[in-house]
Amino acid sequence: MVIGVDFDNTIVSYDALFHRIAVERGLIPSSVPVDKTAVRDHLRSLGGEEQWTALQGLVYGPRIREAAAFPGVKEFFAHCRRARLAVHIVSHKTRQPVLGPPHDLHAAASGWLEQAGFFDAARLGLPRDHVHFGITRQEKIVRIRALGCTTFIDDLEEVFSEPEFPAVVEKILFAPQRQTAAPTGAQVLTSWAQIENHVFARAH
Repeated sequence: MVIGVDFDNTIVSYDALFHRIAVERGLIPSSVPVDKTAVRDHLRSLGGEEQWTALQGLVYGPRIREAAAFPGVKEFFAHCRRARLAVHIVSHKTRQPVLGPPHDLHAAASGWLEQAGFFDAARLGLPRDHVHFGITRQEKIVRIRALGCTTFIDDLEEVFSEPEFPAVVEKILFAPQRQTAAPTGAQVLTSWAQIENHVFARAH
């Protein structure tokens, strides 16, 4: 079994950070729900598409270190390590923000993983060469194929809907705190505890 895991909004939760920075900058009132989508929709309702784009550059760049891991994700990686299951992080993101200072978003994401202990041999022990960032969704899918992933976990059902996504890969859609219909051939799970139980029930 080779498990692939997306990074943004799958390992890292940005809801609180998007809300905090938007309130700090006076872009939204604090009454807006602490939810990334709610922040985006509020800004767009005011014609603030550029503000939203610039906010993403801050969150995914210099302030990513303030973001939290989803509950249970570190426990999942630790369980995989104990069970000697291969895990790869496979993500697609631009190298630099569309607007704002040219931060290296790939380096920022790697820095977050370092800070969170993913590379620490005494903690989660994820090999650094098991982290893969591509620019496009197509690059991501090519990497999933090349790694021979048997299971892939992502929060974006569009990834699973791509015609090039390998049909033999088990699709797990991570959908915390919301109800969503499963895309064709995918299983919807709402927490990392559920994912861990599902994966290790199959592994045994």
